[in-house]
Amino acid sequence: MNILNTDMEIFNPHDKFFKETFSIRENVIDFLKGTFPPEIFKKLDLSTLTRDNNSYIDEELKEHFSDIVYTCYCKDKELKITLLFEHKSYSVTCPHLQLLKYLLKIWEANIKQTEKLIPVIPVILYHGKELWKVRRFSDYFEGIDEIFCRFVPEFEYLLTDLSKFSNEEIKQKVFRKVSLEIALLLMKNVFDERELERNLKGFFEIGRQYFEEEEGLRFLESVIRYLYSSTEIEVGKVVNTIKDISERGGELGMTTAAKLIEKGKIEGKIEGKIEGLKEAIEIGLELKYGVEGLKLLERINNISLVEKLEAIKEAVKISKNMEEIEKLL
Repeated sequence: MNILNTDMEIFNPHDKFFKETFSIRENVIDFLKGTFPPEIFKKLDLSTLTRDNNSYIDEELKEHFSDIVYTCYCKDKELKITLLFEHKSYSVTCPHLQLLKYLLKIWEANIKQTEKLIPVIPVILYHGKELWKVRRFSDYFEGIDEIFCRFVPEFEYLLTDLSKFSNEEIKQKVFRKVSLEIALLLMKNVFDERELERNLKGFFEIGRQYFEEEEGLRFLESVIRYLYSSTEIEVGKVVNTIKDISERGGELGMTTAAKLIEKGKIEGKIEGKIEGLKEAIEIGLELKYGVEGLKLLERINNISLVEKLEAIKEAVKISKNMEEIEKLL
């Protein structure tokens, strides 16, 4: 069985945190135990669950998705199943279209490797604010005559909507792995910052002992980065909350926070320098070549490398014609 997770661009903090959480094998097992229909779960041989580093994403999908793959077999059979994990922080009109891209990639890989086609169970983990409406794929073909329905590829997916779980259910009833509990609690509440900040200490309390272990500290660093990049909660408040619970966690929190703040300052300085260079180039082009020179701005504004912009700025100064500048674009 392959377990594959996907979502929006890897730079999306929700996706990055999801990927880091589900890179922990025990978290995946706990998630399956807590959310899968019993008739499916009992068929899985979780002792065979191992990480597979293959990717089923092509260049087109890389702009929007990331993936994690595990392999697993069914009990009593040498039957491979694929579980496709799609993480969503927003409601999608027709999720089947994105899922189909993955199904095709998986099956194409089966053919290429001369394997039998492997059944796929798509699973969507959703923690957005809007209501998620589960519909059949054929429902999107409005007004279709029933005689044509047989030409529509029909398949289902399993939805785990975190809004359907209370905080207490996530903490005490559904899941058992500390890192998974904390991750899902943060993701469930991340769009209600007042609620999240109010409950932060209670969420972290779950990891009091876990944050004294090396694995727990690595996870805690991921948590701090997630909260820093996806909320407006002051990183100092997060670190102080952790310090009240774990001495080692507090030390790591202070170090991580300092790195994040410094990184933010550096990125801010670089961004400011880029904007300054673009403004200087725009002024130079207008003074030297007028309206025709400003036509190059659309391409120049897509450049984010300081070194390249500096080279263009110098070229504008010494160029004899616009062609000399265009060679750098």
